Amino acid sequence: MIEIQDLTVKYQSQTEIYTALECINLAIPDGGTCAVIGPSGCGKSTLLKVLAGIITDYEGEVRVDGQTINPKKQAIGFIPQNYGLLPWRTVDENIYLGMKIKQHQKTVDYAKLQVIRQQLGIEQLGKRYPGEISGGQQQRVSLARAFLLKPDLLLMDEPFSALDAITREEMQDVFLSIWEKYAVSTILVTHYVEEAIYLGQKIVILSPNPGRISRIIENPLFGGRNIRQKPEFFELGLSIRNLIKKDWSK
Repeated sequence: MIEIQDLTVKYQSQTEIYTALECINLAIPDGGTCAVIGPSGCGKSTLLKVLAGIITDYEGEVRVDGQTINPKKQAIGFIPQNYGLLPWRTVDENIYLGMKIKQHQKTVDYAKLQVIRQQLGIEQLGKRYPGEISGGQQQRVSLARAFLLKPDLLLMDEPFSALDAITREEMQDVFLSIWEKYAVSTILVTHYVEEAIYLGQKIVILSPNPGRISRIIENPLFGGRNIRQKPEFFELGLSIRNLIKKDWSK
């Protein structure tokens, strides 16, 4: 269980104190997914940085399975917008890097590595470098690294935004297929309403700064494949857009 209680984050500048997030309350069950959507500057990335343990100066409580968030004690996977791959390391080296850092392993468990590569369709790319593969393939490598770690929490910061529309939808399906196998608690930040509907069991709408939760929507369409062309998918998207316009105009 991911529990966020009364989370407030403030930044001190030379002239003022700026509130990035204010009184955030959210609970995500084990193995659940939550899509966070909001305008630029509303604190979406700040929220992920708190959950990743990068920002430690905040008010409120953030817990994973009842324990205060601490990357030294918990396995936290993070997939940034640019995939976070090291260009001087091969695909296989990038995939295994998270486990080496977290678990201080000097040897590679090639059996685990082979399974995760097969699941993501990148078993032929192991000796290549990030600059030698496509954006979609780089995203698969980033997913492989995250899921190989078997994280307690997976954070994704607009991970598919740099991809073209067709590849983005393909990668959304790839993510869901591997997420269903590992059931990792996931928080995804996105600008796309349709992506939030497709990937989020919960959809959280943040207000303009300071970021507050204006809506939490329990997504009735989550988990349904081939739903993108169905009327209820368009209807939910329209409904969420109307809610966003209403909330952001306040």
